[in-house]
Amino acid sequence: TTASNQEVQELREKLTILQASKAKGEAPIYFRYFDSEIISLSSESWEDFSQLYVRLKNVFGLKGPLLDYIFSIGDKLIDLSWSKSVFIDFIEKHRCSANNPIIISGKKKGSLPSPSKLGEPEEWYKRQKTNAVDAICLNHCPPTASSSIPVSLLCSIFGKFKDLCDELSESEDNLFAYDFCFKMAKFYKSESDRQTEANKMLSNYLKRPVQPIDEIKYRTDGTICYGQGPDAYRELNVEYKKYNCGSDACPYLENCGYFLAFCGEKENHLAYHVTNFPCFLIAIPGPYFSVSGAVFTDKAIVDPLTPIFPLIWQKYDETMMVSIAKTFRALRISLQLLDQYYANVDELIQDEPRTVHPVHPSFPEVIIDDKSYMVQINSNSQDSQVSTNLLWEVTLLNEQEPHITAYVKAVQKHRYSLDTHKLLAEAGYAPKVFTTSVIPGNWILVYMECLNNHSILNHIPSKLDDQKRSSLRKKIKEVVEYLHNLGYVHGDLREGNILVRQLEDNEFDVKLIDFEWSGKVGSACYSPFMNRKTIQWPDGAEDWKLVTKNHDLFMSGSNKFSVEERYSPIMAVNQTPIIESFIMEDFPESADETGQRRVLVNKGGRPKDPVWEDFNTGESDGKGHYDISHNNDYR
Repeated sequence: TTASNQEVQELREKLTILQASKAKGEAPIYFRYFDSEIISLSSESWEDFSQLYVRLKNVFGLKGPLLDYIFSIGDKLIDLSWSKSVFIDFIEKHRCSANNPIIISGKKKGSLPSPSKLGEPEEWYKRQKTNAVDAICLNHCPPTASSSIPVSLLCSIFGKFKDLCDELSESEDNLFAYDFCFKMAKFYKSESDRQTEANKMLSNYLKRPVQPIDEIKYRTDGTICYGQGPDAYRELNVEYKKYNCGSDACPYLENCGYFLAFCGEKENHLAYHVTNFPCFLIAIPGPYFSVSGAVFTDKAIVDPLTPIFPLIWQKYDETMMVSIAKTFRALRISLQLLDQYYANVDELIQDEPRTVHPVHPSFPEVIIDDKSYMVQINSNSQDSQVSTNLLWEVTLLNEQEPHITAYVKAVQKHRYSLDTHKLLAEAGYAPKVFTTSVIPGNWILVYMECLNNHSILNHIPSKLDDQKRSSLRKKIKEVVEYLHNLGYVHGDLREGNILVRQLEDNEFDVKLIDFEWSGKVGSACYSPFMNRKTIQWPDGAEDWKLVTKNHDLFMSGSNKFSVEERYSPIMAVNQTPIIESFIMEDFPESADETGQRRVLVNKGGRPKDPVWEDFNTGESDGKGHYDISHNNDYR
């Protein structure tokens, strides 16, 4: 009688499993095809996968043969050659349920043109689609074809590379940078002449052969491999051009095409279920040089890791020359780390059962109360990654301790105020922080409690009665005042960063999240890339500028629980937010040019031409709420 609905549902699922253990094959089996609803099928009316597939075709509208699809549960693959009893035992072991269904996905089909053809911008953009789902490669070309997760989180070696770029270069790196710049700035009659000279120099410096390969139907300009033959992994690929204006093909796009070819050759290799095939992509079009990082999850993801450097020796620009030397040093050390990585892959492919091709980041173990926990992203959950944020639902595993469900948020160290988060958490005004860990790439992982019973403010029903509305408004004000009294500011108190849970007796639990712009008053600053297209910020809230308490009050007041519920707030003639008057429980002192407070008043409906009326005489519901018209310019 005291259990929550979620606990009751979990008990029901456990009961189903227990009943199934008494009568094998009678338990429902849960399936999902891509983003469909989860359906359950009885296991009584089929004896093998062929018969099961007939039922699944009818339910999901699957087309083609069974072998065109992949079946998995969690991160484990299901072998379609298994008998029914082995299959049932396997999914019971991995707790098949409505919350952990069997996932059906289609195998990728189709072929692409050659990398050199893909390097032509017109061909590349024709192949890319208008969204990330349909793109052949998430390389930011066009901008809609971008991954929500950077490669430095999907492979820590790329994060380490970026860290190494900030370290001091050594004598051998400085000498190589000088020699390489001197050679690459010379005139070459052909691309192959430049390629031959550069490959020779890079091979000597990196202490491994950089040479063309033609094992993938196409001949590369220069590639570093780990291993030999069909089991070799591609660690680095170089794409040369005679000069940056000497070809119709873009070296960056052509390199992405080669990486797609590399991954295609490994699709049926055992390593496909263990690694996302990290590879450095280097472009040298004439005397220019850049480094990108590539991984393959459910599709290829490529991020530039450096700017485009001029390979031109500039005696009086030491900063530029040192940056080039640091980059070569970072590349040299990172390739040694890739050797270790792929050696480990060869060991992992011996493990059984096979796992699903990795599409999520892999986070290191964490320590909580002197106990070590493995971190497992809840890949069974449709929402394991929250929207496009770097936030995942995870399970922290320890053999001697109960499992912990948590959220992990990846943030840049210099852009997150852990102090603000912890101060609010101690008072119950933010999710509890279990632990944090620092990983390569200047990332910090913040592990915090999972608040499944809370909703973001803009998901709270608008039709709260006056008593509940007043209670929620006062609670938000209380939390913000508590933060300000500590001498801290938040910086981004939009509805999406306020979590709310309704309690008994018209009370609410309010917690703040997202502390990237938070910190002490006088030091917390806004981002240099604020969204000004869809968000109306208060006066003075600008790129790089300090966050103030008044900014917080403005933003925390700009929500649907502070004004009449049907419309978004607008601002008065002088851009003082009327909304603030409801949060602060008094009216703003500022007025229009006549000295009279005025608002746009909506008289019964949503007028096409709202009228201005005196604030003191305009129509009201008698409870202090004015019917304020919507204005897109001040959403």
